[in-house]
Amino acid sequence: MLSPASSFAMFAVSLISWSPASWAQDTTAPREEQPVEDVVEIVDLGSSRQFDSPYVPLVERTVNLPLARTLPRGSLLVIIDHRAYKPFFENSFHDVMGLEAGGIKIGLGLRYGVMDTLDLGFYRLNGTTEIFDTYDFDLRWRLLRQDAQGLDLALRGGPTWFSQPGVPDALGASAQLLVDRVMWERLLLGAGFMYHSDSSSDTKSTSDTSWSAAVQGNLEWRITPNLAWDAEVAANVLGYGAQWPQVATALKIITHRHTFSFILSNNQYTASDGVVANTWRSPAELSLGFQVLRQMGI
Repeated sequence: MLSPASSFAMFAVSLISWSPASWAQDTTAPREEQPVEDVVEIVDLGSSRQFDSPYVPLVERTVNLPLARTLPRGSLLVIIDHRAYKPFFENSFHDVMGLEAGGIKIGLGLRYGVMDTLDLGFYRLNGTTEIFDTYDFDLRWRLLRQDAQGLDLALRGGPTWFSQPGVPDALGASAQLLVDRVMWERLLLGAGFMYHSDSSSDTKSTSDTSWSAAVQGNLEWRITPNLAWDAEVAANVLGYGAQWPQVATALKIITHRHTFSFILSNNQYTASDGVVANTWRSPAELSLGFQVLRQMGI
């Protein structure tokens, strides 16, 4: 039997005789390849693509007035509008800023993206003082795109059906030329020319079938990725028109494919026949309204 001293001496000799080549041979053994993980792109909504990101609704209108921007193919947009009649500052405590004063107009609409450059829409607005209900149908064709030609340009138009119980229905037609551009990724500016063959107004008789034409201006400023301020004006320039241009402003809260807007406007007539004919209210006589937009893919 070996003594402890002899065992230790043999262990030391074995370490000395173990050459570095043995280590090198071990490291040259083939290794299994590890799978490469997919790279996920992180989209910064705070600095770019705020108006065209897939994570927020497409901006295709400011408040009442449309823009030259069409929905993506296969997208459906649901529109719910609510406009009070009475100015919000008149007896605001008892009428809850005009919301309980009666004469409320409610607009319900749908838009669908047939192609990336073509969408179609339907919009219904109930009657109040004018009795009849309005049904708007339209196509919007985007001729120019900002990412290719430097600005957005579109034609929009279609028939309008006026329905009232007990009397024959009536028909009209709308046509619009729209242009807009996004600047500095935070500011959207738009303009347009609008025409309707049988316009409607709170001062126009239902038996009056006069036509109207107007020019429009749109603005949206993205304060943050989830908050925007909108403003717009529509001023009658030809045909029938009331005294004052239509103005509207809104604070818009933006979430995933959904917006909710608090609106102040001097006009309740949000369909294509109403936005061309001005209003009897001055810009100081603003009423309260709301708008809900929900975009989804189908």
